[in-house]
Parts: sequence; C-alpha cells; structure tokens
Amino acid sequence: MTDIWPGEIVARIAKEEGATHLFGILGGHIEWVIDNAYMQGLEVVQVRHEQAAVFAADAFARINRRPGVCFATAGPGMLNMATGVHLSYLCRTPLVCLFGGSRESEAYRGSMQEAYAEKVLGSITKWTHRITDPRTTAYFVRKAFKDAMTPPYGPVALEFPVDLFNFEPTSMSKQVAYVDTPWASVAQSLAVADQASVDRAAKLIAQAKRPMIIGGDGLYWSRSSEALQRLVAHTPIPFNLRRMARGLMPENHDLGVVSPARPNIIKEADLVVLAGLNVGYLEGFGAWRTDARFLQIGETMDDIYPALPTELAMVGDCGAILDQITAQLPPSSDRADWLKTVDENKAKYAGKVEQEIQQANQAVPLKPRLISDAVTRVANDDAIYIADSFTLSAFFLEQLQALAPGQVLDTGASATFGNGVGMAIGAQMAAPNRQVIVLIGDGGMGLGGGDIEVAVRYELPIVFVVYNNSMLGSGLEDYAYGEGFPVLGPKANRGFHLTQDVRYDEMYAALGCHGEHVTEPAELEPALKRALASGKTAVVNIISSANVRHRLLDSDNAREMFWHLPVDQVQPDARARHHDYLYRKFHNGKTLVMDD
Repeated sequence: MTDIWPGEIVARIAKEEGATHLFGILGGHIEWVIDNAYMQGLEVVQVRHEQAAVFAADAFARINRRPGVCFATAGPGMLNMATGVHLSYLCRTPLVCLFGGSRESEAYRGSMQEAYAEKVLGSITKWTHRITDPRTTAYFVRKAFKDAMTPPYGPVALEFPVDLFNFEPTSMSKQVAYVDTPWASVAQSLAVADQASVDRAAKLIAQAKRPMIIGGDGLYWSRSSEALQRLVAHTPIPFNLRRMARGLMPENHDLGVVSPARPNIIKEADLVVLAGLNVGYLEGFGAWRTDARFLQIGETMDDIYPALPTELAMVGDCGAILDQITAQLPPSSDRADWLKTVDENKAKYAGKVEQEIQQANQAVPLKPRLISDAVTRVANDDAIYIADSFTLSAFFLEQLQALAPGQVLDTGASATFGNGVGMAIGAQMAAPNRQVIVLIGDGGMGLGGGDIEVAVRYELPIVFVVYNNSMLGSGLEDYAYGEGFPVLGPKANRGFHLTQDVRYDEMYAALGCHGEHVTEPAELEPALKRALASGKTAVVNIISSANVRHRLLDSDNAREMFWHLPVDQVQPDARARHHDYLYRKFHNGKTLVMDD
C-alpha cells in the first residue's frame, strides 16, 4: 500500500464523515492539515481571526445539522478559538476542532507557541485529546465526528504535535482500530419510548384542560418539524418554540405563542410539555409562576430538568416520541376557553408591540422596534437572522415570528458578542440560496468586523444591519449613571461612549461592500431593500438610539449589576429597582446601607 502523510488521513476521514468546509487560519503547526484538505477537494475558508472560524463552523453545523469543522495553529491560534468553542459548548453545537500542536520533543522546554488544548479547553468541550501516536489518527478523527453528533451534541477537539504528525509518511494499514466504513454512513435506529410511558403521556395530554408545549433545540436536531405539526393538528395545544426550534412550525400559526407572551400563559396552564428544551439560565431555571405539572421529553437524561414538578420523563428521539404520543391521543379536545385565554394574551402583547412601533415611527435616532419591523417586512420568509447586538437583537428576536427551520441563530447562554460576522459566513455557505441578515451593534463591529473582508472575498451576499448608537451598554447612562456618568468620574464618558456616528458603510465600501447610511425613519426600508437586492456583501449603517433600555436591566437576572453604586448618587429608576427592591428581595428584607 502506498505510504501517505498523516495530514492526508485527517483530511480523508473528515471528508468521508461528510465534511465539506473547514474554517480557520493558516499556521506552521497546522499547515500539513490545511494543504491536504485543499488537495482532497475540501473548501478551506481562511478567515481573519480564529474566533470567526469557530463561529462560522458553528453556524454551518446548525444549518446543515451535521458537525462543523474548524482549525487553528498551536498556541495563539487555539487560544483565539476558546470563546467560540465556549459558545458552541453552551449551545450544544456539534463541532470538530483541529489544532496544530507544539513539538512533543520540546514539551515543557519553552517550545514555539507551546500551549495545551486539553488544559485550556477541557471544561468547554465534550472531550479534548492531544494525540501522540500517528497510528491512531483515523480512529480519533472518526470518533470525534461520531461523538460530536452523539446527544448531547457539542464540540470535540484534537491536537496534533507537529513533530509527530508531519515527520514521515505512514499507511492506512498501520492505523490502529481503523475501519474503512464512515460512521456517517452507519444506519442508526431512533430511540423510542416504552408503550407504558407513551400511554401515560397521551393520557396526561388528553386529560389536560390547559396544556401547552415548549419546544427547544432537541426538536430541531432530531428533525421533528413534521412530528410537531402532526401533534398540534391532531389536538389543539398552544406551542412556544425556543432558539433553534423556532420556525419548525410557523410562529404565526393560530396556536403559536411568542416568548414575551408566554409567562401569563404558563401561569394559567395545568400541563406543560417540555420537548427537547434545555432548561437553564435562558429559561429562568424553570422558576415559572405556575401550578402546572410537567411532561419532559429529551434526547438524554441531561435534558431532563430535575427541579420541576414532573409527572413523566421520556428519553429518546424527540420526533419519534411525539409521533408515538400522537398515535395514542383522541383526535381532538374541546379547549375553547383555554384557547380564548391564550389568544387574549397574544393579542395584548401584539398590541403593545404595534403601539411601540407607531411611537418609534418618527423617532430620531432610530429605535429598535422600528428597525425590527422594517427588517422582517422586507426579508424573505425563510431568511436567516443572526443576533449580535445587545439592544437590537433583544427587541428583534422577541418580535420576530419565525416561519422556517434554522431561521434564528443566537449565542445562547454564552452571551457572546462579535459572533455575527463569522456566523453569517458559515450560514451563507451552508445555505447559499437563503438571505442571511446580521443584526449587529457597533460593539460587535469593533470586535468581529474585520472578517467582513472574508465575506467580500468569498462573494457572500450577507446584509449587516448595524445598530450604531456609539455606545457600549445601551441605556445604562440614562438608567443608572446619569448623563456623562458622573457617578464614575470624568474618565468614564470616554470609556462607554464610542467614536460618534462612525460611517461603517463607508469603511466597508472601501472593501467592495454595498453601503447604506440611515439617519431618518423614512430612509430605512428603501435602504434595506437596496442592500438585499445588491447581491453583494452589504453594510446598512443605522444611526440609532443610545437610550433604549434592555429589558434585562429590569429583571431579577440583573440583580447584582448596580448594588455597588452609591445609593444616593445612582439614578432614581435604578435605585428603586435594584437598591430598594432587588437588594431587599434577595437579602431577606435587609436595606442596603453602607457604613462610613
């Protein structure tokens, strides 16, 4: 058998497992993998910052529902990817990360770019392994693809010391534990529930007078769109879809419930079905105000949240289990009063949004409600939206009614920013025929904007909608600190306030982008339409309000943000909310009084 280099084995196995694109940046310690990937016919997408490569691989994986692949050189390259790997880990995105490694023969002697991925990434990957025997290359690469796509999904990382892996050729016959059958081609049966559990679940739903379904990422990854539609068509149950599950059923469906309208509906429900939902910070750790009982369906026991009054937990393929339950349910149920209550809550929220849109219709600088409304009206029904703005994303994602699967890509509990450009590159390459729109703030532009050049270079018609409010932390000045940040002293103003009204449209026009500059409400919709029609990477620079309060600030989740500020100097709204109310609430009624 002809000898081949280990890099060819890496590229060949990745290709056999279904990889088509690799995202990263060249470097001496990983060049042997990159070169072989090119020679194997894979699309190697070279970005400008390694962080963007992970974001791109993450979005590519979410859209295609198969592992994304990213690569970086040793030391700084791997370290620059840590934030992106953290995002993918918390979002449970399947990734295979390939890292060059410093020379094993120089370990702990001050080798060039010496750092160890196992120690750095151990807590934010399913597993990370530094391979020190080239004969195990095929085994570990194939295992990485398998394990990344084994629930709960997540990133897996491999590190290859360059002196071991580009030292001499080898052969497939010398590979340990090697089989020539790609794991991706292995038929895998769906895990279903036992009949007794199915019967019990069907009985719980049939007897419930006020049920609702909350679906999460597990529904998306198990391709459960049709199963969910069959269940809802069979018996009327209001549904709320979260994160990647959004769009599995059109959210403008008569039974669809957007998340801001959800709390009052949960409060009145008597049964809540959690399907593929990871209950954590983004779900308030399940601390919903309700007397409802819960039916939980997850892909693994890790998906079953123990701190809920649960009648039944079912583990397996979410779509298969939903179909099992539907088959046992009576064909319909009279829930007219319940559905009327649901509709009233939905109408109340919709009316609030419409009122805010009208109020923002003439406001200058532009408000996020108006921008959100304009974007959804001009975009295609299956457009992919990527969230990368603390302020605009919050309003847009709660206002959006997703109509197609894979339509909303966010950062989950990692709350990263600067992710939008990289994720847009991966999403557009995964779905070249869909519009990709990034909702990005000037903070995200500063952190990740350099990779817009990559979008131009690869001729990707991504539209970047920039919420340009010249501010870090929208609303904080007006809400807590006062104009000019007097509580913090004279140096704070230059820290929070960015360079005023930067012309991002002109900056990126120099790279070849289509640019639009918007300062008035009447200019917004025509500018968005021109950007989408340009067929080019586009930057729509919108001069936006810096004094819009994110609703996070008024929630218990922000409880520790401002307690350290002097009680007598903080602004009235923040003092009333945080010092007078939240501090007492979380300190058993104790008043916040600082000793001299």
